[in-house]
Amino acid sequence: MKTIKDKLITPGQMKALHATFRTLRMNDEARHDCIYSFTGGRTQSSKDLTLREAQQLLEKLNPMDDKAREMQRREAQMVFRDIYRLSFLIPQLNQGFTSDNEEEYQMNVAKLNVWARKYTKARKDVTRMALWELQETKKQLEAFMRREERKTKK
Repeated sequence: MKTIKDKLITPGQMKALHATFRTLRMNDEARHDCIYSFTGGRTQSSKDLTLREAQQLLEKLNPMDDKAREMQRREAQMVFRDIYRLSFLIPQLNQGFTSDNEEEYQMNVAKLNVWARKYTKARKDVTRMALWELQETKKQLEAFMRREERKTKK
């Protein structure tokens, strides 16, 4: 099974990390020491960070207050709802099923989680994804829907 742990830092994460270092007024030596310490001596260079390490380091350097954390949690819930609604439009997921009671809802979420572990970039349950992973998954589903619509028009 593919995981994101071995993938390297994205250009967006690199940009955010260096902006954070500038905001914290870290010079090159301090930045390298920070990365070296954070990775347990594995590397001093930000370009050698994994996707997950970069995410964790950004979270550590930019701690959220309770209000920001709550806003992010609510946004993640809204994106999850959008993904759940989209799943009812996709034949391989929940199309043709209902969500009339708690059992059906849980079953539909379970099917969505199985699909997410197999087909999304995050390769994990939708219910365990971070906000940015949910947003990527939503984009992926929307792109899938556009392809399906083009197929039916032909």
